[in-house]
Amino acid sequence: MWTDSLPDWFAEHGRHHLPWRLTTDPWSILVSEVMLQQTSVGRVLPRWSRFLCRWPDADHCAAATLADVLREWQGMGYPRRARALWLAAARVAAEGWPTDEASLRTLPGVGAYTARALLAFSDVGVAVASPRDVNVGRVAARAALGREPAQARVTALDTVLSDSRPHGMPLRDYTYALFDVGTLHCRSQPRCEGCPLAPSCAFRGRGVTAQPGRRTPYEGSLRQLRGAILAAVLDNPTLTCASLREAVSGVAGATPQRFDEAVAGLAMDGLLPSDVGVC
Repeated sequence: MWTDSLPDWFAEHGRHHLPWRLTTDPWSILVSEVMLQQTSVGRVLPRWSRFLCRWPDADHCAAATLADVLREWQGMGYPRRARALWLAAARVAAEGWPTDEASLRTLPGVGAYTARALLAFSDVGVAVASPRDVNVGRVAARAALGREPAQARVTALDTVLSDSRPHGMPLRDYTYALFDVGTLHCRSQPRCEGCPLAPSCAFRGRGVTAQPGRRTPYEGSLRQLRGAILAAVLDNPTLTCASLREAVSGVAGATPQRFDEAVAGLAMDGLLPSDVGVC
């Protein structure tokens, strides 16, 4: 089986130092999963610890203001994640933790992967399916099916992941091992040397060359402008529309039309006071 070498490799090479792997507390796991969605491990490490020192459980986070949570999140990007985490904390504080995938997916910002990750990595409930993020999906598609994930059906990926866990390897370790293979070896451009899956990898066996993905430039993007606007408002909530325009006028691509688009989007996402949205 293509995963037979995973247990020994993971025991020696796995990233066991990552602090969220040393806990089964669902709040700690949820914070890590939300932070890691679109931010690198290196940037998350100090921020995860700092966030949990400030809000060690859902009750403490729910009692905070959204503005405080957004300020703590600054520099992480994609602030909608912070708002969803804050809303999820309020639900958990009021109702307790859901204990199955369907119920977990009703929490704000929690989709299929995050719900399965909570069940696999924390003590919130019993896991019945393997978590599958972009990296795990890429590893499974290439190593087991010999194709890129875009060419594989989701059901096929879920099936091969479920059927390929080595005997005696906990789902938690199995998933973390696949994460680590994806991070260290099975990247957009594969680094096959040293990969435990290389000897039986169907993708490598076919001699297929991976195609590099395209990245959207950040400089001059709407995302950059949104971040600058939000940072300005959090720094000074009393800014008028005119002074807010002036505060971000030096950002690349900050035309009046794009400013209006960015402000409207932030307000729609619930990240700005409603009166700012009339700019």
